[in-house]
Amino acid sequence: MEDDNDDFDAPEFIDLNDAVEVQVDDDDVPMEDDDDDDDENNKAMKNNGGEMGQDDMGDDDDDDEVVVVDMSRTRIETHTDAVYSVACHIENGKLMIISGGGDDKAYMHHQQLSTDSSSSSPAVISQLLPYHYTDTVSSVAYNLGFVSEDLTKTPRLAAVGGYDGSILLYDPDTAEQKLKLEGPSDVEWLSFHPKGGSVLLAGSGDGTVWMFHIPLNRCLQVFVGHEQAVTDGCFSPDGKWALSVSTDGTLRIWAPKTGMNKHVFRTGEAGLTCMSTNGGSDGMLVIAGGEDGQAHVCHIGTKKIVARLRHFEVPTTTTSNMGDDDDDEEDEMEYPMSVEAVGFFPAQSNWCATGGVDGKLKIWDLANEGQCRQVCVPPKQETTTDDDDNDRGSDGITRLYWHPKLPLVFTAMTSGAIRLWDARTGGLLTTMTGHTDSINDVDVQFLENGNAIVVTASDDKSIRIFEVDINGLLTAPPSGVVAVGGN
Repeated sequence: MEDDNDDFDAPEFIDLNDAVEVQVDDDDVPMEDDDDDDDENNKAMKNNGGEMGQDDMGDDDDDDEVVVVDMSRTRIETHTDAVYSVACHIENGKLMIISGGGDDKAYMHHQQLSTDSSSSSPAVISQLLPYHYTDTVSSVAYNLGFVSEDLTKTPRLAAVGGYDGSILLYDPDTAEQKLKLEGPSDVEWLSFHPKGGSVLLAGSGDGTVWMFHIPLNRCLQVFVGHEQAVTDGCFSPDGKWALSVSTDGTLRIWAPKTGMNKHVFRTGEAGLTCMSTNGGSDGMLVIAGGEDGQAHVCHIGTKKIVARLRHFEVPTTTTSNMGDDDDDEEDEMEYPMSVEAVGFFPAQSNWCATGGVDGKLKIWDLANEGQCRQVCVPPKQETTTDDDDNDRGSDGITRLYWHPKLPLVFTAMTSGAIRLWDARTGGLLTTMTGHTDSINDVDVQFLENGNAIVVTASDDKSIRIFEVDINGLLTAPPSGVVAVGGN
């Protein structure tokens, strides 16, 4: 789809003058026992591994409880239920975050970044977004990376979608509500057009994909064809096509101007869980992860599946081999096979990564017949035995994020940890902890000094901000720098 933003005038937004209450997160308070803490603070301490009250005088079994060291620079606890989606952006020394959760609420958070890593982090200003959602806020997105200086063509926006079918557009600086889009019955994901950020895609659990033109405040197309929920989607890097994957096992290419389905990649019976674009020398490769433990690499131009990457290999010997065939099939289905995260390395687009519920990160070289270059395995999973719990893993990957220039990959884990891997060697550079439950979403931004700001959303009802000294990690021995600004 060609960029035709010049054809549209900016809409006249409603000017809301109502004041929004500001909540300040006092994250600089050390997580130590305090006799004066109220019950709510005590609960927060327990979530961070603290032992208090009667537990201190309990039986010896409690001594075996794993204490999670909080290495985050800042902790945000505005949500009262699991946080499912998060996006961030850094601008003029300020970190901007938008989040949505199972408490049917969305928040904006602003934090001025400190230039002195030795000092305590500045407080976070959090604002509850004014719209009253009636179901889980499932997806959030900024268009700030795509907006030109001419704001008359495309305004700066933050998009928020919920399972109640609502899509709201807000001013990312003031949290003022700008538009409400009428769309699908529920919203699974949101993605802005890369050319100007004036067009928004929204995928639904009912199998449809909706495309909105924001300056016109109207729906341009509804793409219909998927037979099951649309789990992920986006525009192609050149903006000419809309792409989507579904639990029906297909990856589809859509023509934005006509709404026609240009091609269907049928990858098999297993559902597709995630996708990523901008692979290959021409940027036309798309990778999609599947529930069957495979990732499928497709070319938008030739409309061919160019590689099938087997992320998960079912063990050839199982404890059920002594039983009948039905038991074998049932046992196989219980293995953690699904590929939940995929992505291309921006600086070497023939490299891609897959992350699965088995906890493994695999690095692939598409220029070398899809060869697996590295298998990145957490230390506790390096030694495999016939024990089911060990083989099947318990610390799956939920998200992955490539460094834009260096062969480094961040992985978010169901254990609540963030790991940083060297894709060349397969080595684990650092593990960042703090969350006490699964990480549902992650976004990463990079500072001028090379440090990475990692923002995470978790089932433990919190958002955490980590700062990683990338240069220090690359020059330090394996036991060197871990993270900057831990509590």
